Amino acid sequence: MERLTYRSVTDFEELRELSELQGTAWPMDMFTSAVQMKAAVQHGGSVIAAYEGERAAGFCYGFAAFDGKEPYLHSHMMVVHPDYRDQGAGTRLKQEQRLWAIERGYSAITWTYDPFQLRNGYLNLCKLGGTVGVYMPAVYGVDQAGDPSDRFLIRWELMSPRVRAAVRGEPASDTRWPDYAKLIKKAGKPGNRQPAWDSVHGGYLLAVPRDAAEIKKRSPETIVAWKRQLRKLCQEAFSRSYRIVGLLPGDAEVDYYVLEGET
Repeated sequence: MERLTYRSVTDFEELRELSELQGTAWPMDMFTSAVQMKAAVQHGGSVIAAYEGERAAGFCYGFAAFDGKEPYLHSHMMVVHPDYRDQGAGTRLKQEQRLWAIERGYSAITWTYDPFQLRNGYLNLCKLGGTVGVYMPAVYGVDQAGDPSDRFLIRWELMSPRVRAAVRGEPASDTRWPDYAKLIKKAGKPGNRQPAWDSVHGGYLLAVPRDAAEIKKRSPETIVAWKRQLRKLCQEAFSRSYRIVGLLPGDAEVDYYVLEGET
């Protein structure tokens, strides 16, 4: 969005204003306080915000993290006001966050998302070039319908050829993807072929419902079944060094996550 400007924010009053945007996207018990964001930006973290004039349009917030091997930035939250969604603001916020991180010596950014939020999946995997190699079960517990808050952990290798191509406007894709074997086909049931987990197959496809929210309204147990199947196969695949590298459009009911072995 050309009418928006983007910048790093460290001032407490501006952080307080940004924190109020969370109410447009999250329940109150998921909010991050301005106090916490201020502490983070003073110690290796960042808040990148989008503005139209003086009006805050969105922000992404990340804090310094360490996995025992190297420091990286964990991007905990991104919020775009409804008036500015579906206009490229989210993509631009992540790109600005990437530049900020590179300038400060970070080589990677991580963040989590719900595997059944496919619009987020396309942004994270295809438009930004991230990959997934960690499945996090029930991160925020289980709701009253028995639906676990499972999450994918995105890893964004900031200077990799894949990511550099994506931020140039070349989404991650491959002509081989449609030919990969389907491990989940539909309705949360396994496909006809069981994974061989070898390089001969090149990769695999994991179906996910295109409208999980609507299915959950009609049949909560169906979504739980989908998640159990996806969780089982992802955990097995990731333990064998496979990674999710893309999201392939399917039919009217499902799209497909693309699994490939590390090369």
